[in-house]
Amino acid sequence: MLVLFGTGLASFTFKASAKTYTIGPNTKPCDRTQNYENYNKNTKAFYTIRSYLAKINSQKGGTLVIKKGTYLISNTLYVGSNTHIVLKKGAVLKKTKKGGPLNPASSTMFQFVTEKRAQKTGSYGKHNGEKNISITGSGTIDMNYVKMSGDVIAIIMGHNKNITLKGITIKNMYYGHMIEMDACQNVKIINCTFKGFKKSGNWNKEAINLDTPDKKRVGFNSNWSKKDKTPNEQVLIQNCTFDTLEVGVGTHRYTGDRYQTDVTITGCKFRKNQTALRILNYKNVNITNNTFTDCKPNARYDYSMFIAGVHGIQFGNNVFTNCGTGGNLLEFWCDKGYDANQTLYDPVFSELTEEEAQMFLTNKAVNCTGCLIYECPWNVDFTQDE
Repeated sequence: MLVLFGTGLASFTFKASAKTYTIGPNTKPCDRTQNYENYNKNTKAFYTIRSYLAKINSQKGGTLVIKKGTYLISNTLYVGSNTHIVLKKGAVLKKTKKGGPLNPASSTMFQFVTEKRAQKTGSYGKHNGEKNISITGSGTIDMNYVKMSGDVIAIIMGHNKNITLKGITIKNMYYGHMIEMDACQNVKIINCTFKGFKKSGNWNKEAINLDTPDKKRVGFNSNWSKKDKTPNEQVLIQNCTFDTLEVGVGTHRYTGDRYQTDVTITGCKFRKNQTALRILNYKNVNITNNTFTDCKPNARYDYSMFIAGVHGIQFGNNVFTNCGTGGNLLEFWCDKGYDANQTLYDPVFSELTEEEAQMFLTNKAVNCTGCLIYECPWNVDFTQDE
């Protein structure tokens, strides 16, 4: 399954004519025709990066290299198709809510949509948005524990195709998601680190949130989406670290019979997550060769992991250490629904073959309490393995 999955997510390439631009902390905006009345110490990096992203978009693609240094980002940076951002070692994009009187700070750092299309209602549907976008390197996106009205989000990707995040760190989230992913196809998140949060009060804010753009759900609020209930397809999360988070990866609201499809989470390390994974309405999901350490339920939920409404799951060769105190290690809901408002959609059900159930026995649990799979039809339990 992994071999086939990797083939389906082959890296995209840029045309030979695409240009590369390199900027540093003291670089000025490249477009002098714009109005920079709000240009100050808190907004100068935003205006500079924004100008280069706009230039790359006007040229139908290119690469922006950001050198070592700290860059305060007050407002949303919009990213169009065929754009490659490289964060060099020591480059820190740091969120600030100090903008300017004519351009108040926004609650997002990146949105994978052009600035022009972002201003129009219903610009994108299905997987027909911006494509071939990457943020790679070894730099950091620091959300700086900024709190604003509503969710504060590092990266919003919606209706996109062929997205790669590799080697970067996203940290210090207060209320929101590090990545909001809706209606995307062919997404690779590899060798990335997600760490640090302050509790949201909802207890369910994922570092990586897979969702559907659904008007009923109000889970994806960007007006440029058609809200056509398109799920994510072909998502690879590989060799990533999720450290000290409210939720690592998952979904906490579902849309009827729409499933997040062909999702692989492999080789990842989950440490001190209150809930490591929340797998809700997924089809063909592979969760293998991960480690879960010191993942303890929070005050609202009594599990370290939640799986519901799954159809086709490979869950094996994972190691759980010091997990599950206060509740269940893993809840596998097969005959009940999970939803904040049951009147919107029918309860979800899971389908688990005997072979899939037996694969659960390849997992190991060491020094875990509440170490069981709850409501699984095959009555498969993890065993203590000293």
